[in-house]
This record gives sequence, structure tokens and C-alpha cells, in this order.
Amino acid sequence: MTHSDHELLQCLAHGDMAALGDLYDRHARRVYHVLLARGLEVGEADEVLPEVFLALAERGRKLRQVQSALAYLLGIARHLAHRVRKARTKGATASLAGHDDRGEPARPAGLAVAPTATIAPGPEGSLAVVQLLRQLPPQQAEVVALKVWHGFTFEEIGQALAVSPNTAASRYRYGIEKLKGMWEEE
Repeated sequence: MTHSDHELLQCLAHGDMAALGDLYDRHARRVYHVLLARGLEVGEADEVLPEVFLALAERGRKLRQVQSALAYLLGIARHLAHRVRKARTKGATASLAGHDDRGEPARPAGLAVAPTATIAPGPEGSLAVVQLLRQLPPQQAEVVALKVWHGFTFEEIGQALAVSPNTAASRYRYGIEKLKGMWEEE
């Protein structure tokens, strides 16, 4: 039986780490694309992706009030992407999570981190496209990624990013116009 995101969040709130794996399987690719769209390099996105899900797991009972798992995950992803970009501009390396005594990132039991090959941009999101997306303002890039790579409606994008569908549509339109301009310049 397939559980809804809300049911999985409730299970996770009660400590069921299998629910975290299910949420990861369901949303990792979307979160990964948003991390790329928010300006992270592929290696940075590879490192931050599990941190997003770790942060979700650490919320514990607070998850009972979360209405949209994807919106919540994207909020965490945006925050962590901002921290990485800020650390990069300062020339510092930011530690986004605790590490165990071997120097490996600490992970709750049961969190299965998929190899990035399964969530890499793929043919629909070649590195050339990712490079173009990085030239857009992050708010436009994430809307374009969700619309083009994942087929979200503007209503769904609005819910995921906590903006109105009209705002999502505007960001998409402006992003696509800028992308067309970039293609014409080359």
C-alpha cells in the first residue's frame, strides 16, 4: 500500500525511519534539481541532498503540523543551498551536519541515500541546461526546473514554494524568456 506524504510525515514524526526512505525515494530527484537550480555545483548538491532529508528527520514531532512534505523539503533545500553559496563566497567550507568519529556524515538508521547516478540531471537536464539555469535568478530557476523536469502545474509549484500560482507562472515566463535570450546569444 502506498502511503500519502502526510501519512509518511506522521510515521516519521513517530520515529519510523522507513518513512524517511519512502519520502527520499519520492522527492529526492525534485529536491536535487532545485538544489542545482539554486546555484549549487553537482558535487555540492550531492552532499546537500542527504542533509535535506536529515534535517527533515531531525524535526521529529514538529512534522505532525507539516501540510506538504515537498514544500517543507524544498524550504530546507533552499536554506541549505543559501548556506553553501554563502560559505563558498566567503571561501570557507561549511559543515551542514554532524559527523561521526570516522569523519563521515552522521545518518539516522534507516536512511538509504541513493547514489547520485539515479538522481542526476539525466538527458532532460544535461549539464548544459543546468549551467543555463544557474544564470537565472534562483527563484526563476527552481520554477523552471519543477515545471520542465517534473511537469508540475503552476498550482503545484505554488504549493511547493509557498507562492501563488500566478507568481509561479510569472517566474516561469520570465525564466523562459531569459533562457531564450541566452540561447539566441550563443
